[in-house]
Amino acid sequence: MESLAISLSEGSTQVASEVRVDGVIDTATASQLEEVLESLLKRGRYKIIIDLAGVEYISSAGWGIFIANIRDIRANSGDIKLANMIPSVYEIYDLLEFDNVLRAYNSVEEARLDFGERISADPKKKVPR
Repeated sequence: MESLAISLSEGSTQVASEVRVDGVIDTATASQLEEVLESLLKRGRYKIIIDLAGVEYISSAGWGIFIANIRDIRANSGDIKLANMIPSVYEIYDLLEFDNVLRAYNSVEEARLDFGERISADPKKKVPR
């Protein structure tokens, strides 16, 4: 059985919440990610960056998690941005034409900039605009 590790980073100085995911997102693990995203939405956190640097594979169930609430998220001036996809995961993203629904970024910093965050000289400290 595959495992999934999820960590959440958000703070008063961050415009966007960052969800770092490691492992495999499939039917067995997608519900863990879904719970994290639902908890963000319940707290009004609609600007979400999913850091996929440690994700080896995403099944259709996993891709479905990202787009399940996108209409509500965008209705609340938010978005989900995907960052750091490895080539094999990006290949599926591209093949499924998810670029028509979700934007992908080479880094979390690029996604933060697109949300309007200024990145400070200290890479650990984010400064909102």
